[in-house]
Formats: sequence, C-alpha cells, structure tokens
Amino acid sequence: MKRIHVLTLCMAVFMLPLLLSCQKEEPSITFDVYQLEMDDSGGSQTVSLTTNYSWTATASDPWLQLSPASGDRGTTTLTIRAEANDQSTTRKGTVTVTCRELIRGLTVSQIPQLSQTLVIKHTNSVFPLPSFTGSSMVGIVKWGDGSEETYNSSLKHTYSSAGNHTVEINAVGAYSFKLESVAGVTEIDFGKF
Repeated sequence: MKRIHVLTLCMAVFMLPLLLSCQKEEPSITFDVYQLEMDDSGGSQTVSLTTNYSWTATASDPWLQLSPASGDRGTTTLTIRAEANDQSTTRKGTVTVTCRELIRGLTVSQIPQLSQTLVIKHTNSVFPLPSFTGSSMVGIVKWGDGSEETYNSSLKHTYSSAGNHTVEINAVGAYSFKLESVAGVTEIDFGKF
C-alpha cells in the first residue's frame, strides 16, 4: 500500500510540468506603434505586429488598405496604405487586429490637402484680402511682390509700385470666398481651390 502511494506521488511530480504546459496561453497582440500619421498625398507605412495565435486585420474606412489581412502567429510586417486626402480636414481611421477573442486597434490620422490655392491677378496699388468661409482656416498669402504673410482675415497689402500683381492665397479649410470689390481684378483662378 505504501508503495502505491509513493508511485502515485512520483507520477504526480513527473506529470505536473506536463499538465501545466497544456494550459492555454492567453492571446496577445503587440504593435511597435499604436498611432500612424500620413501626409495628404497618401502612401504606405509599415507596422510590426506580433501575435501568439493566428490573426485577422480590418480597416475602418475604404481609404485605408491592409496587406496582409491575416497571418499566423509570430511577428509580421503589416503594410497600411492610405489614399490621398482631398478633403480640407484631418481624417482618422482605425486598423483593428483580432487574435482569437482579443481585439486591438491602431489609429491612422491623415492631414488635409495642403494645396488649396486661390490665385487673383489685379492692378490695384492696395489689395484687401477676400473674406473666406470655412473651419480651422490656415494658410499663407503670397502678395506677388516677393512678400508673404500668414493668413489673417483682415489682411490687406500696399504695393510699392503700380503694375500687374498675382496674389496666391493658400487657404486650407476654406470652402468659399467673397471679394468686396472686383475693381482692378483682371483674373481669378480657383481651379485649385
């Protein structure tokens, strides 16, 4: 009888590591970064993804594409591609990775298009800036005589000499503009506005 207990005890000691190794490992997902910033022209960036089980990835918005969209355990390079942002505001999306019941996300921000430009040609000696309607407006005004200023709704410029002048107004965030007077204005180009 004593021998059976000793034998049972010995078996338990030898089986314990085997039994412990059979316990299920909790799923894990690790990114090397949890936020990406893309410029307005789009393009792709890579992220290192590590999981301990197979995984799948999805993008929250159609302007984001992923490659690969699934994989096995281990470390993978996940490529995140963004289309060009032709809007005047920053947009955000999410890349979601699922590994068994665990879900982790990574945020992708993309700045707005920065090439929104209004061009006005005129012959005035003093030129008041048009008024703009928009949200979070930023920009640079190039007066056409070599000087430039940061956009401000009350800007006006006095030229040192008469002649033809071309004013370029980069007005990101604007969706309309209004000229108080068209006197002296020879051309308005809003093809990039």
